Amino acid sequence: MSTIQAIEQRRSVRSYTDIPLRQEDVERIESYIAGLEAPFGRQAHIRLVRRDLPQGKVKLGTYGVIGGAQDYLTLCCGNLPLDDESAGYVFEKLILFCTSIGLGTCWLGGSFSRKDFGGQVEPEAGERIRAVSPVGYANDRKRLWDVLIGAERHHTSRKPFDSLFFHHDFLTPLTEKAAGIYYQPLEMVRRGPSANNFQPWRVVVDAPQVHFFHRKTLGGFDALDSGIALAHFGETCRELALAGHFEVRPDHPVAKDVVYSATWIAD
Repeated sequence: MSTIQAIEQRRSVRSYTDIPLRQEDVERIESYIAGLEAPFGRQAHIRLVRRDLPQGKVKLGTYGVIGGAQDYLTLCCGNLPLDDESAGYVFEKLILFCTSIGLGTCWLGGSFSRKDFGGQVEPEAGERIRAVSPVGYANDRKRLWDVLIGAERHHTSRKPFDSLFFHHDFLTPLTEKAAGIYYQPLEMVRRGPSANNFQPWRVVVDAPQVHFFHRKTLGGFDALDSGIALAHFGETCRELALAGHFEVRPDHPVAKDVVYSATWIAD
């Protein structure tokens, strides 16, 4: 499955079959984690753990009830500038990899501790558990209930293209036609998951530069969500052979209601 296909097919799965991950899937995930490298010279630590859960549904994070999950991915990072963006980038790459091999996942943001995972997760000095995701085999019958009560509709709705992306500055909305070669990477950004579906990312296209920003949200996950946007854009560009790289640029556009993350520069 390509990156674009994985982005298009990924859904937040909250109900699982109670079946632990098969050993071959454990090995594939751990091998993929070993090859991940966070951007911007930052560190992010991801572990696959089996949480000792009681039977039934369990409340975790801020995304509601998770049922049947036996295995979890945990993300630890620091609290310095770009730590969240870097961590969000690599964790989303892993989420998309799990999607590509047929596994369900769900970003969970909230306050977590070592006790939540039986002490299996040990954040390094200056780090915290920033997010987790169940990973496993979706229970489609239970997921139908999410659809019936409207949860699926809420989490899959997306803002219009021209309300998220801008041309040259924040005063000019970007049309799909004007996006040119960057239309598909930006559309993959638009489809990305975000905390409470706030979709905080804002992007200014000023070719050959594409500047990424995020709006501050009450939950405090906007920078992590910005990392998801950077991952969707960067990995889609690579898949489409659009050469470029991310940098932190001092000459980026400025607006009072957004925070700058990074800039994609075409090579």
